[in-house]
Amino acid sequence: MTRTTQYVDAFWEPDFTNTKGLDILTKRNKDIRKVSKELEEYYKERAKAEQVYSKAIQALVRKLEGKEEIGDLGKALRELKIQTERIARSHEEAGNSFQVLYNELNKFNDEQKAIKQQIEDRTKSSQTDKIQKYKTCVSCKEKYISKCKEKEAAEEAFNQARQSVQITSKDLSKASKAKEKADDAQQQADANYKSSVQALEISRKSWEKEMEDACNNFQRLEEQRIDFFRDSVWKCTNVDSKACVDHDECAEAVRIVLQYCDISKDLQEFIDNNKLSGKRPEQILYEDYDRRSNQGPLSRTQSQRPPQPIPPVQHPRIPPPRPAEGPLISFDEEPTPFGPGLTIGSQVNVLKSYHAKGPSELTVETGQKVEFMREMKGGMTQVKVGERCGLIPTACIRMGTTTYL
Repeated sequence: MTRTTQYVDAFWEPDFTNTKGLDILTKRNKDIRKVSKELEEYYKERAKAEQVYSKAIQALVRKLEGKEEIGDLGKALRELKIQTERIARSHEEAGNSFQVLYNELNKFNDEQKAIKQQIEDRTKSSQTDKIQKYKTCVSCKEKYISKCKEKEAAEEAFNQARQSVQITSKDLSKASKAKEKADDAQQQADANYKSSVQALEISRKSWEKEMEDACNNFQRLEEQRIDFFRDSVWKCTNVDSKACVDHDECAEAVRIVLQYCDISKDLQEFIDNNKLSGKRPEQILYEDYDRRSNQGPLSRTQSQRPPQPIPPVQHPRIPPPRPAEGPLISFDEEPTPFGPGLTIGSQVNVLKSYHAKGPSELTVETGQKVEFMREMKGGMTQVKVGERCGLIPTACIRMGTTTYL
């Protein structure tokens, strides 16, 4: 069975008054207009959303100064501001692109709607004329058949009257006139019937041509619409892809600056730029009023001051590196004592295997060496394996109060 691929071959019915073919094409046009309006609305609202988002990001950027931050972290914050501005511009460009897509689609839909409406009106008019001509032809045919039957009846009545011996000349003349009248009426009905058939044929050919043109034009317009929509939606996805690529490039630029951020370096820079004499305040001694009255004010010489121990230097506690996976571990938690002589970076043997139960934990095996970072509350200890940091139960590397190294 040959597959029908053309509109012009697909939308016909043998019933002369059937309008289903044009009805199907007309309904398709209405459905297409609905889809077109939906896509138009999507582009329109998407353009607004991108513009609103861009303005919101720009407002956030204006609030992000970071002037007080120094060192590499300050550079990272300033880079974050620069790249966030780029993100805002990227979304602004995306909004403009969606506005262009909306304008193009709106213009295309209006043009197609006008053309299709003309085709529908012309084809429906031709179809209506054909159906009207058909109804006229059927009426003329029925009248023609009726007149033929009347003519036959009049002829039969005249023949019977002529053969009757009792008929008068007046009645015979009357029957003859009825026969002639019926004959004239039949001839007139016959002429009208033939004329209506000819008019119907002309209308049928005109309608058939209009229907063929409509099918061909509708198919051509549908091909153009599918091609335009495919290209338009493709451009839409390109806008999304570009915005995502730009966003990722901006994030990467900030990460590049952050990877050079060194905590001790930033602290040292602050100290170098703001350090004072480094001398601590002297001890305030008690001065007896009566003694001062008798002997004068006490002399605050170095020999009168008791010696003071030098306080230990408070070194900043450097937090361990973040795990490669899972949520960050809060450094607000204070570690619990693990044992004497065990410091950050010490090598510890695993006494008991453990399988990670979450993204912040590590899987370790018995006998494996891990790097001790800190003991956490809740019976967990943070260790480092290779480049990854994570949590394991403290019992896996310690039994009782003994630490196994």
